[in-house]
Amino acid sequence: MAWLSLIALMVLVPLSSALATQQTRDGAETLIPVRVQLKWYHAFQFAGFYAAQAKGYFADAGLAVELLEGDPSIDPATVVAEGNADFGIGTSSLVINYAKGLPLVAIASFFQHSPFVILARRDTGIKSVADLEGRTVMLEPHSDEILAYLITAGVDLDKITFVPHSGRIGDLAMDAPRRVDAMTSYLSTEPFLATRVDIPFETFDPKNLGIDFYGDTLFTTRALADQDPARVKAMRDALIKGWQYALAHSDEIVSLIRETRSPHMDRVALGVEAQIIPALFNADIVDIGYMSAKRWRLIADTFTLVGMITEPVSLEAFLFQDSDPLPHWVEQILVTGLVALVLSLGFILHIIQINGKLKRSFEALGLRQHQLEMANGELARLSTTDALTGLANRRHFDEHLAGKYTRSRQLGLPLTLIIIDVDFFKSYNDLYGHQAGDSRLRDIAGVLARMSGREGDLAARYGGEEFALVRPDFGEDDALRHAQAVLAAIHALALPHEASPFGVLTATAGVKTLQPEDALSVNDLIARADAALYRAKRTGRHRVEIDGERNQ
Repeated sequence: MAWLSLIALMVLVPLSSALATQQTRDGAETLIPVRVQLKWYHAFQFAGFYAAQAKGYFADAGLAVELLEGDPSIDPATVVAEGNADFGIGTSSLVINYAKGLPLVAIASFFQHSPFVILARRDTGIKSVADLEGRTVMLEPHSDEILAYLITAGVDLDKITFVPHSGRIGDLAMDAPRRVDAMTSYLSTEPFLATRVDIPFETFDPKNLGIDFYGDTLFTTRALADQDPARVKAMRDALIKGWQYALAHSDEIVSLIRETRSPHMDRVALGVEAQIIPALFNADIVDIGYMSAKRWRLIADTFTLVGMITEPVSLEAFLFQDSDPLPHWVEQILVTGLVALVLSLGFILHIIQINGKLKRSFEALGLRQHQLEMANGELARLSTTDALTGLANRRHFDEHLAGKYTRSRQLGLPLTLIIIDVDFFKSYNDLYGHQAGDSRLRDIAGVLARMSGREGDLAARYGGEEFALVRPDFGEDDALRHAQAVLAAIHALALPHEASPFGVLTATAGVKTLQPEDALSVNDLIARADAALYRAKRTGRHRVEIDGERNQ
């Protein structure tokens, strides 16, 4: 029976591909107009959409997609349910909307972890989430998970003054005309923007109480899902392709957003967002767009537990299913083909038996060779990898930097070295213990690994709580922006550090870009980056200092 299944699959896959190709060709002549309501202003948060448009993935799927920009007052669930858009991007609040009777269908969850947090001014006495009682908090219309977090934390919501979200980080400033004490925000954007305008803040993350919900999720109406599941599937699959491209070409998409969507946006802020967003996907663990019925059930149960869903709700109609039946004529072709194949199955099995004996002999030899190769590979990895963080160790760093230095001299290209030091790390170890300190170093190493994805880049543990980034072919301006993005991404981890004046774990960086005309050795390059680091530490920490000296 297993052979019959395999043979059926061999017949079905080429046939399905041919049908899909024909459908795409037919659809490309008359694209179906589709409107999508975004949940916020244009930003890297929606990079998958921009990539799918620019690279033609939507058009290939037969769709002419119009993106409707959101703002703090827009609730995409309402817009889609009322028929003013075909699709929308929503949050875990969708399951509450569904429980209240809105005929919505979740299609694909792109953020496996929600970036929603509460951002509060640290210098107003807000040290814990309970301190929000008696304060004014800006709230978005689709941030129910934040309310669930507050209820779970024992906060009395009646003692908080909630006001509509303005979308402006400046409303946290002490002299703001519409000043608030806290606001809902995304880890990927507002913490960095607050840092840029010198607003001291605390972050309160629902995940600290186990409220780890889905973030940005594609959804539509039950009517569209039932009447045209092919269009829904085409939209989902094209968007998945768009996100795959966007995550692999983030710099290109950042430029695309500035050129076509938000020319006023700060490129550094967009770059920081582009560096943080990938961690929300868990793409190394699950497929992009994956969602689990069991996890949606857990989300619904959490909302029920805190009283935000009041009646038992079945989620069967809430989750999109795309298992379309095969057309009758396709089934007939498959049956006819299978009959012919089964008749020759005996001969095929005989050949397989003969080949199997020979194959097993070669496999035994190949297995031994593979084991030796694996052992050698593991030895090589261990000799170049830092055991604690998984980054390159100091030996690998020295060899890699020397190689890139030689290349930069030969080709006349710039070479950047960034040295990063974790702020007040000794006091962190004293306060929380060395095991906690080791965990934090691994967290920071994860950030550096994600932000060193170009060919030739290297993230290394330089020693103790110091790290180094080697970036070939990187100019001085780009180096400064990247170093700022790295520090912002570390800050966005929101790892509590009560002994730090910043309240969370932060880092400081020194940068040196070797220009083609510079007469510096490898040791000079390291010394200049190190000196820039210590200047940054002397002038306040949690900042970047770039060495601009020239040695002709």
